[in-house]
Amino acid sequence: MRNYLKVLFIIFLLGGFLRLYKLESYPPSIYWDEAAIGYNAYSIAQTGRDEYGVSHPILFKSFNDFKLPGYIYTDTIFVKLFGLSPTTTRLPSALFGALAPIAVFLIARKLFDEKTALIAAFFLAISPWHLQFSRAAFEATISFTLILFGIVFLIYGQKNKLMIPLAAVTFSLSLYFYLAARVIVPLIILSFILINLKKQRGNLNSYIIGFALAILISTPILLSAFSSSGLKHLKEVSLFEDRTLLNTYVEAGANDKNPLSKIFLNRRVPYMFESLHKYFSHYSPGFLFFGDDPNPRHHPPFQGNLYLYEIILLPLGFWNLLKAKNNQTKFFILSIFLISPIPAAFSKESPHSLRTMLMLLPLVLTSALGASYILKYILKKTGAKLIFAAIIILFFINYLYTYYKLYPIRDSAAWAYGYQQMTREVSKIQEDYDRIIVTGYYWKPYIYYLFFNNIDPEVYQKNPDIQLIGKYRFGTTFWDSGGKNLDEETIDQLLDKKTLVVLSPQEFLALKNKDRFKQLLSVNDYSNRNSIFLIGEWN
Repeated sequence: MRNYLKVLFIIFLLGGFLRLYKLESYPPSIYWDEAAIGYNAYSIAQTGRDEYGVSHPILFKSFNDFKLPGYIYTDTIFVKLFGLSPTTTRLPSALFGALAPIAVFLIARKLFDEKTALIAAFFLAISPWHLQFSRAAFEATISFTLILFGIVFLIYGQKNKLMIPLAAVTFSLSLYFYLAARVIVPLIILSFILINLKKQRGNLNSYIIGFALAILISTPILLSAFSSSGLKHLKEVSLFEDRTLLNTYVEAGANDKNPLSKIFLNRRVPYMFESLHKYFSHYSPGFLFFGDDPNPRHHPPFQGNLYLYEIILLPLGFWNLLKAKNNQTKFFILSIFLISPIPAAFSKESPHSLRTMLMLLPLVLTSALGASYILKYILKKTGAKLIFAAIIILFFINYLYTYYKLYPIRDSAAWAYGYQQMTREVSKIQEDYDRIIVTGYYWKPYIYYLFFNNIDPEVYQKNPDIQLIGKYRFGTTFWDSGGKNLDEETIDQLLDKKTLVVLSPQEFLALKNKDRFKQLLSVNDYSNRNSIFLIGEWN
């Protein structure tokens, strides 16, 4: 075996270990979408129907957000083999995440050299950005890996025509996993063809075959995208559905009769401004290095998407890239760098690490170029190279401590920590009660009841009511009812002879007659300092 293959294999093992180690416990709990993915995969594996009894759907209704099918159907394999659990729910993401460094190696080896390719693969294997999404059931992780292999097949397809149809297949499959791929994939293919136009003339037949395969594979998911269900999900995340951006412009335009107002008070202006703002926010140091993504599920505290040492590597890498003689390589990497933030630029939340994950490819490649340049031209002595390696290792160890020690304590709430513990405690005593009322304060408690109790899908499908399952009644929630949480009036409407109630501390404090609630036990957060659920009898 060649030396570079041995090193690549070690990198693959490292990446796999980092993504699989204590997968069930870190992040500290499965959050709502993970539970929904896992239970729907379990339902499909057991009955061929989703939680609502729909046979093999293309879009999964779930929380009325109509999830794409790729991850759920992939997860059915693991759930069927090993049962429903947080681990089996997260396994597809972890395994596809472990494969991604191999794809990066193949891309970098073709574009640069073996040494740079190994560095790039290593950087992706230990990347905080990629590890974050590989260790939870994020559909984007699998989509990202498929896109990477699609790029591999495109690049190698310039000499091996059989690779081009394979590229079409993998790119098309990526559309089934994550919404952003619908924007990114066509732009990647178009930019690659335009940049390498002269080299593509002899591959026309392969592209025709690839196009035919792409149409065949992607038609079902593309048709579903224009259905009422598909458009509903798109509208939920679209920037253009945020009408608050227009209020000032509409009011000013209505009060100004000057013809110029139609130009300068055009309602397209705020959308254009906001889109550009969101687009360029993904190139900011705050987003890349200091954790400006507002979603705590997207990064640990005090940790950006990249390591701080890459502040030095990236400029060196881009400088080497720009002076490269191979314009096709240069322009293709830069095109991906420019394409990556487009989906996030037109969505409400920004900056958004998940929707811009493709940016990892050009960033990893340029960081690897910078590291390769430093090792070759600046740090010529062995001692200096060891110091450079030690710096990388120290930042990596700091990340591990942050992820495994600090992150669960600070952000366990973002991962819906406590539902598993609450479900377990209630299950122990459920036979003693005629009615069990569970708060919806933290959103969608029914899915955790189904998930952690492994409720038979055939039983649930007969009455898929998310507020009424057997003796369980799930209370209204702030998110679903315009501000109404579980209160005494609602509890009195739902109670039976002997009733167990699960409340949030906030709901308990709002009770007018607190004596009616006889607390039996509480479920605390990860730090064990704060109560999340209060479990007790209602009198």
